[in-house]
Parts: sequence; C-alpha cells; structure tokens
Amino acid sequence: MLRSRFLFSIFILIALAASARRGVCETEIGSRVEGQTLLAQAPLDPASYIKYSRFLEETGDLKEAQEVLETGRNKANPSANLLVELAGVYEAQKQLTKAESAAREAVALDPENPAAHLKLGEIRYRMGDKEEGVACYRTAQSIAPLDALHRVRLVNGLMDIGETIEAEDLCLQYIASDPENADLWLALGRTFEKEGKNREAFTTYGQVLTLDPASAEAYARQGRLFCRFGQYEAGEHACRKALELDPDNLLAHAYLGISCSYLDNSRDARKHARIAEAGGMNMGAVWDKLGK
Repeated sequence: MLRSRFLFSIFILIALAASARRGVCETEIGSRVEGQTLLAQAPLDPASYIKYSRFLEETGDLKEAQEVLETGRNKANPSANLLVELAGVYEAQKQLTKAESAAREAVALDPENPAAHLKLGEIRYRMGDKEEGVACYRTAQSIAPLDALHRVRLVNGLMDIGETIEAEDLCLQYIASDPENADLWLALGRTFEKEGKNREAFTTYGQVLTLDPASAEAYARQGRLFCRFGQYEAGEHACRKALELDPDNLLAHAYLGISCSYLDNSRDARKHARIAEAGGMNMGAVWDKLGK
C-alpha cells in the first residue's frame, strides 16, 4: 500500500512538472523579462526562442530577435521551425545569403516541413531565381495540398515564369474546393490579365471585392483595367480607393498618375507618377502625356 501511494505521488509530481513546462512554453510573452525567464526555464525547447523572438519582432527589434534565434540554433534541440523563423528574420533585414542558408538547413533537417520549403522558395524568389522559387512552392504545396498560402504562392509564381495556362488551371481547381478565398480569386484575375482576358479579369476582381472589400490590390487592378478601357474617371476613383486602403500600393500610384494625366490634373499626375517611379515602375506614359 505504501509503495502504491509512493508511486502515485511520483506520477502526480511528474504530471505537475510536465504541466508547468507546458505552461511556460504556451505563455504569451509580454516583456523582455518574461522572454528571458522563458529561455531560462526551457532552454532546450525551440518554441521558447521562437516565442521570444516574435515578441521582439513585434516591438521592432529585429537584431535582438536574430540574436535570440541564433542562440536557440546553437543551444536548443534541433528544429526546422526555429530555422524557418531565423530565415525570416534574416530576410526582413535583407540578409538574403544568411536567410537562404538557414532555410536550406531547415529543409535538410526536416524535408517534410512545408514551411521550410515555402520560406526557401520566397527567399530564392527575392534573390532572382524564380524557377527554383516555384519548385519550392510546388514541393510545399505537395506536402500540404490544402494550405491556401502554398496554393497562392504556386499560382502567382507560375504566372511570373510564364506558365499561365497551368496557373489558371490550378487556380480554378483550388477555387472549386475553396470558393471563399479572396487571394485565390485575385490570383485568377492576374492569370486572366496575363492572357489578355481583361473583361474576365475585371469581373474576377469584382468577386475579390465581394469577398474582401478591403482588398487594395483588387481596386488597384480594376483601376488599371479602367485605364485600359479608356475610363479614366473610374480609374482615378478605383486607384484612390486602393490608396485609402494601402497608401504604399505602387500599382495604384502608377495608374492614378496615368488617370490624372488624361483628366488634365497634371499636379496629381506628376505626384503619383514620381512615387511609382521611385518604386521601380516605368512611368514614361505619364511623362509623354504631360510633355515632361
């Protein structure tokens, strides 16, 4: 009897300890002190470093978030998720070589981790290798076929490398199983534009706005199509709506500049064309219309 009670007490203590460890790992971080306490209590758990780094990212301290994750990379149990997080922090600081290395390490550590393939694809894409980026997106989508982000990345990537027919076919398949996903409808609209199906694209962007009335990109793309249809007042309205929702949308700035140049509003035409040009867009159409 005494032995049974002793064993029961041991089991209770083990359960309480495990519960405490779970509580530590699941606690939201609200300060640096809490983050450092979490690391001290669970130094081998990769989730501790991920949680603390995310708190630091939210406060804007990417450098310290990087240092926390690098410490976790060396001290915690091996984790592809921690490496993906580190790759993202490197990427946010434009340290793309380091980001690529961390993402490749994540893929090597856990080849079945879709987030690792997705992150590697995003980084390769930013480094200019869109073909490899798309290959990574395809792998991520094959591992987690129902994940909406993987689907959207793959469709958009296929469009960008000229595989518009496959992009459209896949997009239609995905929408059939996920008809409420505004991002998929937006991708479908882009495929229609790539194929010169401007009317279909315009209607599709309307569907995006039905599902997501705050989609600045859908308004901006409708604004561009209005310009192509010669409806510059409607184009101006759509682009201004896009900029209300997202003041940094370069497409909206570009086509607002074009709209205004046709509506004899040279001041706004120049203003928005300069913003779009600073973002890397070719605004020769505005300068030609205004005669410089």
